[in-house]
Amino acid sequence: MSTAASEAEAAVETVHEVSRRFRAGDFEGAFRLYHPDIGVEQPASLPHGGRHEGLPGLAAMAAEFGRHWERTIGEPRILGLGASVLQVTTQTWTAKETARSATVDVVELITVADGLVTEIRVFPQDTHLLLATLDAPTA
Repeated sequence: MSTAASEAEAAVETVHEVSRRFRAGDFEGAFRLYHPDIGVEQPASLPHGGRHEGLPGLAAMAAEFGRHWERTIGEPRILGLGASVLQVTTQTWTAKETARSATVDVVELITVADGLVTEIRVFPQDTHLLLATLDAPTA
């Protein structure tokens, strides 16, 4: 097996393990698989959106997300693309304030180096639908 193929397999395994830990509620375990200088980009239209740098930025982003929503995440579909990995999950976001939910697919382009996630770019299917869960109903 070539070095590139083994690196691609290792990247897929890392993402599978992060996903497993995250869905099991082992957030500390998942964070141990993130590079200290990780970069995470979320759609700017979301309350937790924008570019977040390093583990402190990731933690702040997660806290901001947690102020607004609870989330369930389905089994991931993961495809290796060399050092990058494409992960697609079906997620249900439930707004804490309104109790309204929306279910969307979320695509993540994840970069892995030396067994650690170095970058995550997140693409929710319908940010408008997710934001609508936060709005108070109109009379």
